[in-house]
Amino acid sequence: MATDIKTLLEQYEDQFTLDGLVKTQPGVTEAKARKAMELLDAASTSRVAEAQLAELLTSTDVGHSIAHVLSVNMIPQLPEALEEVGEIAGERTVKDFRPVVLRGLINGDGVDGEGVDEHGAAAVVPEGTPFPHVTITNDEESYYSRLRKRGFRADVTFEAVINDDLGEIQELPDQFLTTVKKTHQAEVFEALESASLGLTATTLIDGTTVAANAPVSAHALIAGAAEIESRLVNGNPIGEISRYIVLVAPGKRRFLEYNINQVGRIITVQDGALTLSPDADMKALFPNVTIKEHPRLTGNQWRMFPAPKATARPVLDRLNLKGYTTPEIRVRSDQGYLPGGGKVGVWEGGFDGDTSSFRLRLFTGAVLWDDKYVLKVNPA
Repeated sequence: MATDIKTLLEQYEDQFTLDGLVKTQPGVTEAKARKAMELLDAASTSRVAEAQLAELLTSTDVGHSIAHVLSVNMIPQLPEALEEVGEIAGERTVKDFRPVVLRGLINGDGVDGEGVDEHGAAAVVPEGTPFPHVTITNDEESYYSRLRKRGFRADVTFEAVINDDLGEIQELPDQFLTTVKKTHQAEVFEALESASLGLTATTLIDGTTVAANAPVSAHALIAGAAEIESRLVNGNPIGEISRYIVLVAPGKRRFLEYNINQVGRIITVQDGALTLSPDADMKALFPNVTIKEHPRLTGNQWRMFPAPKATARPVLDRLNLKGYTTPEIRVRSDQGYLPGGGKVGVWEGGFDGDTSSFRLRLFTGAVLWDDKYVLKVNPA
């Protein structure tokens, strides 16, 4: 259930700027923004307030205040809206558009030299002898990294305002929020899709054969986890992973969950009756998985990768740009001036085409640090 916007706003000391997250446009004050919010709320139930708002839209700069209000309504809802993205990817803020790198020792065996042995362990230091030197490998390029500027503009005509389309303006925060959510989801998924390693054929300990790039099943998940954990990074096996994310096509999750419930059960026959009995050995092999349906997958496609924070080394992160971590809504109307210098309202329409524009801008991207952690399966 979505949290009420008034409750969300209580987490900010300065609700006008959301503690600095929203930059004010010229002419916008806290009093004007509050009045615009009150008018928007009242216009949904009062014809008098609706008419008053329509008049102000076409005769004053209240449109700039409405754009500010739209941001103040949208941004507090972002964390809740992006929870689904956060369940499959971490989050990282970067300072520019260049490909990101892992720094320091976060990339595993990040040292080299006499101070470590062939297994990566620190050297033994005999009594009274100097400590041996190592070289720290500070940077490791990501397998895939992209940060981009995204956005769009929506024109509102003078006729639309006159035709009483205030309901559409009131719905803009929700519409923008949905678009922002889908945009972040798209970047994370495209990073994940840059992976190239599929499932190889294998035989499980009970003799079950899993074909290469087999459709998703309980046995395929066991084989997939074993394969990922045996892959080498910096010469060492990845090792046991505490939890995986498994993405399947829409409509496939329930069938996979049913199949998983049958793992570790064998059929025995006694006096003509069939009995399902648990097989502890197979259950012990089954990985901890969270199954999610993804609209970009079709048919029997499936993806398997570690959940956020399930590994010491990050795998998949959503990227933010430092200083621009939240979407920005702007409004513009080059309406010109009346003879004698009279002011023309932003919603009176632009000089050329009687239109005003909302613009949404956000910076987003994603990074896949190493595709060895990802199983990308597209069954034939």
